[in-house]
This record gives sequence, structure tokens and C-alpha cells, in this order.
Amino acid sequence: MSFNYKQTDFEVDLENQEKGPETSWMCWGKTRFLILFIGLVCITCTNANMILMNFTVICMNDVISEQKTTFTNGTHWLEKSSDISLTFSAAAVGAIFGTIPAVTLIARYGIRRVLSVYGLLSAAGTILTPLAVEYGLIPVLIARFFQGVGASVLYSSIGTISESWSPITEIGTFVAFLSSAFQISNIVTMPTAGFLCEPSLGWRSIYYIFGGITVVLYIVFYWYYNDAPDKHKNVGKKELRRIRDGKIITSSTIKTQLQVKYSQIFTNWEVFEITLAIIGGSASVICLNNYGPIYLNKVLGLNIRETGYSNAIPYFFAAIVKFAAGPITDKLAHITERIRLIMFAFVPQVAMAIGYLVMSFTSHVIIAQVAYTFSVVLAGLNVIGMVKCAQIVAEKHLALIMAVISMSSWVSAFILPIVIGIICPTNSHAEWSRFYLFVAIFVILTNIPFPFLARVSGRKRVAPETKF
Repeated sequence: MSFNYKQTDFEVDLENQEKGPETSWMCWGKTRFLILFIGLVCITCTNANMILMNFTVICMNDVISEQKTTFTNGTHWLEKSSDISLTFSAAAVGAIFGTIPAVTLIARYGIRRVLSVYGLLSAAGTILTPLAVEYGLIPVLIARFFQGVGASVLYSSIGTISESWSPITEIGTFVAFLSSAFQISNIVTMPTAGFLCEPSLGWRSIYYIFGGITVVLYIVFYWYYNDAPDKHKNVGKKELRRIRDGKIITSSTIKTQLQVKYSQIFTNWEVFEITLAIIGGSASVICLNNYGPIYLNKVLGLNIRETGYSNAIPYFFAAIVKFAAGPITDKLAHITERIRLIMFAFVPQVAMAIGYLVMSFTSHVIIAQVAYTFSVVLAGLNVIGMVKCAQIVAEKHLALIMAVISMSSWVSAFILPIVIGIICPTNSHAEWSRFYLFVAIFVILTNIPFPFLARVSGRKRVAPETKF
């Protein structure tokens, strides 16, 4: 398999198409990059909404003090590791429910409408969280559910926007930049939360600010984005030709997507390999994203502001590495696709597992922080490799495979808090040491088959090339 596509009889004749000027009047032939930026900030805000609870949960001592008298057993739900884990699982449950109809909705209504609606659900859950906290655990779980639904479509959005708007030669760059939203959201969220968690401002302001910004951004996204580049008012013939060059352009892409049998997905070896590796990678990344602040604060003993900055710095380096890696993957045409997949999908995961092993066996704060940073940075490369692999396998059905990847990730996100609640009930160093050892072994075991089973040719595709 390769990134090269054969043109069909349905390819748009750009030379004769009645379409605007040679270059976009707004972006000088670079409209796709404005689309990339808008998609990036929207995905960043949606993921930021999802992870706000990861940090602010350690700032809610005022709620515990105010509501303490109403709990006869003397234990507030914010003081229970198991209940806090439930808030993480609730978001994962929402993401699973949101993922199930995502492919059909995207195929029928387009990513513009679907992502906008999902994003506004995320904003609603975020804005309502402070009120939910006042009323107790159940309302918080409901708000988290809506945040999860909003975030469930992010993986599919990355794949769909990249497939629709990037030229073949820029697919790695688009995937890298859009997926860097997961790192940027941490870079923005953690220091901001650490600053706003101060008593003079309060943790509630964080939710109102991020929720409000999310609403504004998705209004802009809905107004400017278009599912089809050829229908966008600011895309000229020259840029459209560049985007379309070498792609299969059919007159009924949506119909083709809906005709794909799900049995073809789950019986395909490449999809199995990607899914297995994603399960291991997702578990490790979720540990870093969801439980990084708790580990830094409760286990390593950093204060709230130090925790915010110590958690943001690794994601800053991860974003830089990802920005560099995306264009590099597009330029390494002289290296076989199989080697590139191993470089950007398998190697980072194994190295990340090594970082977990170091955190498991060390009690030195500096060494643990370095290992934590190392793992976060390498986690950023994982998405590039996996989406690249999915693009090779799925071609024009990338959104479908991204939904499978997304579902695997969210199932991991649902199970992981339950496991942590059992293994790390008191957040002691010994408990987290055992847990990190378990994660390292799990990541290695789920990735061992990848270099041996991964193929880029000579296997049945998820969906055979459509004949017309």
C-alpha cells in the first residue's frame, strides 16, 4: 500500500471547472492553512475542556470545606480517589456514546456540522461544571458525560480534515499539526489553571473562560469551514488543483463511505494491528494526560502552581517535536513506508514504556520528572505514526478507521480510572510505582506484534478500490 492514488473517470477536471481566481483573495492560495489553524484551535479547546477536571480537582478544597457538614461519614466525594476516578470514567463513557454514531453522522452531514454540534456540547458541559460541583457527584458526572461526547469526534475530525484539505504531499504535516492540539491543550490549560486556581480568582473562572471561548471558536468554524474545498469561496483553481492532485475524486464519496461493511474493518489485519497498538498507547497517554497533575502533586509533592508548570513544560517540548516530525514524515520519501511506520509508531511507544519503567523504579523527584517529560514528548509522535498507518490502510475511508481508533482510545479511558482506583487508592509512591510498572509492561506487550505484522503491501484493503 502506498499514498499514491489512481485517478478515476470521475476526477474533477480542474482545467475546465468554472471556479474563482487563480489564488484565494483572502489567503493568497493558502486557504487550507487557515482551515488547518481553525481546526487546530477548535480541537485544542475541546480537548482542553475535557482535561480541565484533571487539574482543577486538586483546587476544589473550598467546596469540601463548605459541604463538609452535610456528609455524616466525614468523607466528601472529592476526597475519594474512587469517586474522582468516576468523573474521568464518565467522560470516557460520553466519548464512547459519541463515537458510535460519529461515522454515520459525518458521512451524512459532514464534519462541519458534526464537529460544531459536538463542540458546543463540550462547551455546555464545561460552563455547567461549576454549578454541577455545587450539587454533588451525579451532576458532575452528567457534565463530564457531555464533555466526553464533545471530545469523541476529535480523532475522526483530524482524519477527515486532513484527508479533505491536505494535498497528498502534506498529509503528515496536517496530521501532526491537528493532533498537536492534544499537547497544546495541556500547555495552555495547566499553567492557566495553576494561576486561576489561586483563591483570589477561583477555579470556577477557568470553566467559564474555556467554555465561552469554545462557543466563539465553533461559531467561527461553522461559518468559515467547508467540507468540500471546491465549494469554499476562498479556494482558487490553483490551490484546489494542488489539494486534489493525485487523489481519487468521486461524485458520491458519502455514498461510498456508507457502503463499506463493518465486517471488512474488524477482519482486516492492519486494522487489528493499529487497534492493538492504539489500546496500549492510549492507556499510557491517558495516564499522562489525566493523572499527570495528580502524580506530580500527590506523589512528587509539588505545589499547585509548580504542578501546573511542571505538567505544561513536557507538552511544550512534545508540540515542538510533533511540529517538526510531521513535515519530516512527508519528506522521507526515500525511506520505505514500513520503516517510517516503525519509526513513528512503534519506536516512540517502546521508548515511552521505558520512561514509565524509570518512573516506577525511582524515588528521586528530578529523575521522575525527567522520565515523565521524556514519556510525554514521545507520546506526541505516537498519533502521527498511527494516523499515517490508518491513512495507508483506509485511503478514502479514513474517517471510518479513525472512529475505530477513537473507540479503542475511549474504552481504555473508561477502564483505566477503575484500575487506578483499585491500585492507587491512597496515591502513595509505592502504589504508583506498581501501577507504572504495569503500564510499561502493557504498552510493550500490545506493541510487540506491530513490527512483525505491519504491512504496506500484499494484503487485502479495508475497502477495495471502487470501480465505476
